[in-house]
Amino acid sequence: MKKKKDTPTYEDEVLVGLAYEFSVSDHEESERKIKRRLREKKLGPYDQEKIDVIRKFKNNVQKELGKFNKSKFYAGAHGKYADMQDWDFDALLQYMIKKHPDVSKVAIGNFLPFAIYLYYLR
Repeated sequence: MKKKKDTPTYEDEVLVGLAYEFSVSDHEESERKIKRRLREKKLGPYDQEKIDVIRKFKNNVQKELGKFNKSKFYAGAHGKYADMQDWDFDALLQYMIKKHPDVSKVAIGNFLPFAIYLYYLR
């Protein structure tokens, strides 16, 4: 579900802005960054309802990956160190697509590898 890297979408840019949001106190900073990114890339106006839908998806991914070996999508360690293969990516992708139908499949597919890196591997 990869798309061209040079064609960012509204959802992609919002997810980049939300990725490092770890608590409610970070909302103001994230929203400021999102507004700037959307304006700079001419992707449309800031839409709080749309942002909230995307934030709910991001929070769900972060929560699921934070469960580590307690997650039903954790496939087990594939070596001495954390690895992308420790997760059943396809099952997680299908679950998130089904759970968040208002977020595009492409945006979900683009965000999950980064989320695994950010919330699990780092």
